Amino acid sequence: MSRSKIGVVFDSSAYAPKPLEHTRVVELRVNKGDRSYKELTEIDWDEFYKDLREKKNIPTTSAAPIEEVRSAINELLDEGNDNVIGIWLSKHFSVTFEEAKMLESEFNGKFIALDTKLVAAGPYRMILETLKAIDLGWSLDEVVNHVIEVRDAYQTIFLASIEHLAKGGRIGKAQALAGNLLHFQPLLFVDDGMVNSYKVVRGRKAAIKEMPQFMIKNFGHEQLFLDIVWSDNFDEVSVLEQFLEENGMKRQDVLRLGPVIGTHLGPDLLALFGVPTKVML
Repeated sequence: MSRSKIGVVFDSSAYAPKPLEHTRVVELRVNKGDRSYKELTEIDWDEFYKDLREKKNIPTTSAAPIEEVRSAINELLDEGNDNVIGIWLSKHFSVTFEEAKMLESEFNGKFIALDTKLVAAGPYRMILETLKAIDLGWSLDEVVNHVIEVRDAYQTIFLASIEHLAKGGRIGKAQALAGNLLHFQPLLFVDDGMVNSYKVVRGRKAAIKEMPQFMIKNFGHEQLFLDIVWSDNFDEVSVLEQFLEENGMKRQDVLRLGPVIGTHLGPDLLALFGVPTKVML
């Protein structure tokens, strides 16, 4: 069966490690002072995290201009695609999905916007699944239904900077101070696109050890696609890999968290994304 005539547009928070054919990427923005920077092509990520850790030039973030989303869709349609699927980070993290959703009526059914309810490895894996289904010649409805099935099967557990969690209102300042003094590490998970507290563990390594256990609690010993995401703490990736191996697990990809989501979750972010292999192509 020949490839379906479907293009894919997604936002930069999927942090795809390499260019993907038949797609367009719309870049989210990091704002410093009176300037706005595209997070993939106009920012040095190492320098960004260095400044963030040293509390220099603390940035804000913003969605891409809707004109860029519209332009990306038009480019994919002009290439001969009959339809375009938009794959966007959780609407609870950004207005990107809601702005893209407003374009559906403008394109008279040729464009569909999907909320992945996640960021980083979740959307990235969903994009890959979308492209696989398109290559198999599936219909638009079949592709969309498959991506939704993959999305709804995901579980995510992560460690983030206590200071950034307090700044974002996830935990109180007093709780953050106590956590720093006693080396408490809050583990969080994503449920229906929103961040929730899972448990608090004393010690960073002990908290990382809990991450595979979270997956076992949710999936038992099913075979999983597991992806690791880090920000500026690559040394901890091997620690998590060791604990995965001890539990008979193996990761697929290691992806780096970019500046937009990094602004909100801070340095020291370590996340584990898991989805059952049985729902994947």
